[in-house]
Amino acid sequence: MTRIALCLLVLPALSACGEGDAPSVEILSAFPDALVPEDDTKDDLTLRVRYEDPTGDLGGGTARVHDCRSASVITELEVPAIANEGAAREGVAISGELELHVTDVGASPSGGRSETCDAAGAEPGAFCVVLVDAAGNESEPDCAEIAVTPGG
Repeated sequence: MTRIALCLLVLPALSACGEGDAPSVEILSAFPDALVPEDDTKDDLTLRVRYEDPTGDLGGGTARVHDCRSASVITELEVPAIANEGAAREGVAISGELELHVTDVGASPSGGRSETCDAAGAEPGAFCVVLVDAAGNESEPDCAEIAVTPGG
């Protein structure tokens, strides 16, 4: 069974300005830089990302992590409330960092390449993150190359 988790790393910074409605995402780090699907101690991926959300409604949305080895392998993680209710209701811009955990990454899946990964120009071994706010606005993807190796 695949387990997934999402953790907030820092409190969001609130501001009163921003352009557009879609959040943005930038991968700051990925750990480890190589995964071994056959070894349960080496098949979990942690991505630390920076987000900006001009409308404050990222909480209640999702983080989608695309495994670029397959069009069908997408891990969806619920994003917990970030801004307080008043700020979210008023559309106050927020920014901060999230830590995304994708556990039990499997051996090379089949099923073609993800359109999201193709659009981002990602390599086949990459993992791409898209943030979707509560209103359904999607960020552009950001990707990190991760080696997935057989054996252990």
